[in-house]
Amino acid sequence: MDTYPLVEARNQLGQLVGRVRHGHEHILISEYGKPAAALIPIGELEELQRLRDAADAAESAARESAPTGPAMTHDEFMARLEDEDRQAEAS
Repeated sequence: MDTYPLVEARNQLGQLVGRVRHGHEHILISEYGKPAAALIPIGELEELQRLRDAADAAESAARESAPTGPAMTHDEFMARLEDEDRQAEAS
């Protein structure tokens, strides 16, 4: 993967985009000597987005199906919080 400083990448943007589009290269752009952005083929970006969406959907489904424990009333919940506060103060 080639790395270009931001100023150089800006001056060669058309050429770099062509290399990425046609050569399926990855280009790293640095700013102040640190990686700042990357040029990748659009197909790879779309695949990354699909993978992220699938991971988000799987995590959401897992959270929805996870047991949440026994239901409690508001009064029971508040009593539990007060107990936890007292225990925290005691320690």
